[in-house]
Amino acid sequence: QSDVDGERFRALGARPVTVSGNLKVDTNPPPVDERALATMQRQIGDRPTWAAISTHDGEEVVAAEVHASLHRRHHGLLTIIVPRHPDRADALAAQISGMGLTVARRSKGDRISPDTDILLGDTIGDMGLYLRLTEIAFVGRSLTSEGGQNPLEPAMLETAVLAGRNVQNFREAYQRLLDSGGAKLVRDRDMLTGAVNFLLTNEVARHEMIAAGAATVDEMRGALARTLKSLEPYIQPLVVKARLKGANGR
Repeated sequence: QSDVDGERFRALGARPVTVSGNLKVDTNPPPVDERALATMQRQIGDRPTWAAISTHDGEEVVAAEVHASLHRRHHGLLTIIVPRHPDRADALAAQISGMGLTVARRSKGDRISPDTDILLGDTIGDMGLYLRLTEIAFVGRSLTSEGGQNPLEPAMLETAVLAGRNVQNFREAYQRLLDSGGAKLVRDRDMLTGAVNFLLTNEVARHEMIAAGAATVDEMRGALARTLKSLEPYIQPLVVKARLKGANGR
């Protein structure tokens, strides 16, 4: 996927080595149920929103604490929390409700009412829905020591990308986004609070981040074509051999 990967394979003696890039960039954006999207957009209206997606244990509470710190500064703030493992949703809903916050659960069909603090995205296959409800997305598994999650989907769907500093599993993607200004890394809850507050307050800066991220994704495209081109010298002889065998068998 990256030049670093290529050098490591060369150091092991592999020849030839082709760096094709990340195949995930060539996929389509996550799909969305347009009817559900329209319904939730009506319920949210013009409320300010941000999302914490693909979160792991501990990060949901951090997101809820960020909400508690910011909701007075940003009237009507709605925080969308999408845990990586929805089977944790019962415990998470109880824990967040215990913090004095009102939770609506997507899996229960709960309506997003004016007093809803947290939309808990506890369903599978709806990431395209959740990301289209906001322009700011914190990508989880990154304040923990587990190496991060894929930032390309939120960048593809035009959100300003935030993450913790433990993103080594997606090092190349994050580096490209950081270099372009399409992403920002945070150290802890306080730094995340400051970053979310800044982006909610500064529309110009938010849209500059979004544009930079989307442009970076476009620049990274082409991995599939490069992979197929690299494989062609090996595949073509097999195709010719199969055709000759078929012709001789007639």
